[in-house]
Formats: sequence, C-alpha cells, structure tokens
Amino acid sequence: MPGQQVDHLAVVAALTPDRLDSYVAACGGDMERAVRLYTWNAAVSSALWGGFHVVEVTLRNTIHAQLETYVGRADWWNGTTELREFEVRRLSEAIASVRQDKGPLATPGHVVAKLGFGFWTAMLANRYHQLLWAPALQFGFPHLTLQRRDLHRDLERMRRLRNRVAHHEPVFARDLAEDHAKVLSALDAISPAVARWVENDSRLPSVLAARDRVVAGLEPTSL
Repeated sequence: MPGQQVDHLAVVAALTPDRLDSYVAACGGDMERAVRLYTWNAAVSSALWGGFHVVEVTLRNTIHAQLETYVGRADWWNGTTELREFEVRRLSEAIASVRQDKGPLATPGHVVAKLGFGFWTAMLANRYHQLLWAPALQFGFPHLTLQRRDLHRDLERMRRLRNRVAHHEPVFARDLAEDHAKVLSALDAISPAVARWVENDSRLPSVLAARDRVVAGLEPTSL
C-alpha cells in the first residue's frame, strides 16, 4: 500500500549491490538515500522518454518526406544505390520484418516505422553530406541554426542517452537539463510548434527540480 515503510535492504538485495554501487557511492554509503536516488533515476528516465518519442518520430518523418520528394518514390531506398552498409543492412532487416508481419499489405510507411533511431541519425552523418544533405535533407530542417555536423552530434548524444534509459542504466550524473535542451533544439529545427508542445508538456523540469528533496526523503519517491 502507498505510504507503508520500505525495507531498503531487501530492495538492495533484489536489485543486487553491484547494480546499486554507483548510487551508494553518490550517496556517501547511505543505502536508504541510494534507493531513493535509484527510484528518482527511474522517474527521470521515464520523464525523458516523451521527448525521445517525439524526436524519433518527427526526425524519421521529415527525413522520409524529403527523400520521397528527392527520389520521386515512397520507397526511396529502391531509387538510390548510394547507401552505406549499415543503412542497407538495417533497411533489409526492416523490409523482411514488415513483409513477414504484413505480407501483401506491406507499405513503405511500414518500413519507415520499423527503422530505428540509429538509422535516422546515421542519415545525417558526414558521409551523406554531399549525397543527401545538400540536395535534399537540409530542407527537412528549415529552422536549423546549427551546422549539420552539430545537429548530428546532438542527435547521437540523444541516441546514446536513449539507449542508456532503455537499458535501465544510471543517468543521474548527467546534465539532463542540457540533454533536454538538445531535444528541444533538434525539434525546433524541424518544427518550432512541436518543440513548444514538448516544452510545455514535458515532466522533466519538475522531476529534475525535485531531485534533492526526493533523495533527502523530504518528498515521496515515485516511479
């Protein structure tokens, strides 16, 4: 029941001391504070996920739209032979998966949705600057104030953080406010309206602001 006493030693045993090492170290050896920090880390990870969700969907949609226009077909991957091995492999896996799931109902949109964040960030790498960015992809980021390489760097930073969150890793030592700013900046380059939507609705600022009081036990923990 909510509000009942938590057996912190039992929690540590269930999670394993090795997993709690970084939390215990950050809390000066205080196990109760370490468990509260662990809980806060889970809460802040959850709060980050909404921004990752919107970035990934918005990024893939804008890249797909530009390549469809540039190549002249919705399955643009069949209209260019210049993709590198990593992207070709990911496309082949996505197409095979979609065909297995959808059969004759498979569409290019299904393939696009199946491709992961790593694929879309890779499309903004240096190797595609002349091939895809200059003639097509730049138009999907009409409000970009950075260089393409800086956008790619920020998106790679998001991808790595997203993977840490997905694997339940510690993120409490990061500057998560800066990470959130990078999310908003990337969205702003595509659509300022979408960036404002995420900024207005994100729980992240309030979760960040509550950290010290939560870890000290002055505010309740929550997942």
